[in-house]
Amino acid sequence: MCGRYVSPDEAAMERYWHIGAGNSGRWIRRIYNVAPTMTVPVVLSNEEGIAEVLPARWGLIPGWWKKSSLPTLTFNARREEAAEKTMWRQSYRSRRCLMPAQGWYEWNAQEQAVSPSGRKVKQPYYIHCPDDSMLAFAALWSTWLGPDARQVLSCALLTTEASPAIHAIHQRMPVVLAPQQFDLWLSTNLSAERVGEALTHARRDLIAHPVSTEVNDARNDYSALLQKLN
Repeated sequence: MCGRYVSPDEAAMERYWHIGAGNSGRWIRRIYNVAPTMTVPVVLSNEEGIAEVLPARWGLIPGWWKKSSLPTLTFNARREEAAEKTMWRQSYRSRRCLMPAQGWYEWNAQEQAVSPSGRKVKQPYYIHCPDDSMLAFAALWSTWLGPDARQVLSCALLTTEASPAIHAIHQRMPVVLAPQQFDLWLSTNLSAERVGEALTHARRDLIAHPVSTEVNDARNDYSALLQKLN
């Protein structure tokens, strides 16, 4: 499960995906402690097949949703269920996107830490790639028409079994796509087998280090959250 991550700034995404200002919003800022329901950047292919960055709610709302309250716990979709489960399958087939990230946080239930208030809590870790400051989570998107007739773009990232390097911290991790798989993942007319190919070649070159329990509070948002504990 991934419930917090670090989003990159706008200029870094424009350089990485060669996105011009016309296809990138002016709303993006780096967030060091992204939490579910926040507005996050997603990369998807527009009708012309050109990559663009759009703002999306982190927490997918399927287009068919009719209940008065929004769905909960839809910020992660298990890779093993995405093709068949009602919540995800429509987006998995033809509405796939990338969620740019610098890294993410996970909590080790087997290792205790002490919070600023003195409580015993799980030890948080920051997980990233040592050779790449830009990662891309495989993700799904959907549009939903709210009761005020406002269209809401939302997203969920896919999770998979954790790589050996970080499995001791947590058993699950986001699907981190290799750059060679971006175009394949963003394509809108693929068979389920071809979609699965992109996921099979996900990145595993990851490292982790312990960080301050201040990351537990989503209101904390500053670069010091990434610093390795001595």
